[in-house]
Amino acid sequence: MQGLRVSSPAEPLRRAIRDDGYVYLPQLLPEGEIRPIIGSLQEALHGVGWLADPTARDVPPGSALRFTSDSFREVYPVVQRLEAFHQLAFAPRLLSVMEDLLEEEIFCHPAKVLRLAPPTPPDKAYSTGPHQDFVRLHVTSDVLTAWTCLTDCSPSCQGLRILAESHRGGFLGTDDTLTGTLPVYVRVSPDDHRWMTADYRIGDVVVFHSLTVHAGGPNRTNALRFSADVRYQRSSEPLRSEWAHPHGWPITPDWPELTRGWATGDWVRLPAGVQLVPMPAGITYAEYVATLSAPPSRLLGY
Repeated sequence: MQGLRVSSPAEPLRRAIRDDGYVYLPQLLPEGEIRPIIGSLQEALHGVGWLADPTARDVPPGSALRFTSDSFREVYPVVQRLEAFHQLAFAPRLLSVMEDLLEEEIFCHPAKVLRLAPPTPPDKAYSTGPHQDFVRLHVTSDVLTAWTCLTDCSPSCQGLRILAESHRGGFLGTDDTLTGTLPVYVRVSPDDHRWMTADYRIGDVVVFHSLTVHAGGPNRTNALRFSADVRYQRSSEPLRSEWAHPHGWPITPDWPELTRGWATGDWVRLPAGVQLVPMPAGITYAEYVATLSAPPSRLLGY
């Protein structure tokens, strides 16, 4: 598999993401600022039985962990309640990258995805299947995801995979034979020569466009892999209403419950004036996705 190209500090980031669909920024965030968050995650997940020890990421022996409606109701809230996790999205160095790329006033989506990748079953090639983020965001093309590594990765515990130059094909639709809870995945062989990844370290960040196909590599260890997906866009462009709520809502509790006891709710508050667009009524998600096309992208130039 190819290695991701590291973005040079002297290289214009907008050109890199226009050409490649991503920018790879090793050690953008200091590991020392992330380690306390990882410690809090481990303590919280040990408390709900997802880790064998509060000081490590090993899963309990014989466990078969996976995300279901029950997991989003009983497990996910304990990590979504961590104020420091949401605050991480506002790290000055990360915000500076996003402002440089989007060239306008921006905001961070209140919904932030904390990916907890359990050991991948032997018959599965991915921890998260190939998809484009636009299939879930589907209002504005120029939404950028900052994938932040919270676990050192290796060939046995892989992190984010990027499908090289896949952003150039626009919105690809979905393969209905790959449906999970919602039809979001595209069919790409795990052996496709276009896949790119890296042996990430804690604090590495990959920023990619909503039309870039990506996936989670398999986790062949006996430990959870942690990473974060945080999304940013221009304040002048609309947001799908559900992303103003926590990830997993309405199964995951809403902000009044999750933010109880926080020092501030600013980390999950939308700026004034952002237009919220609800899902159309009277149509299934599969029917809606079949009608989707991506609006023109100012960032990509088409």
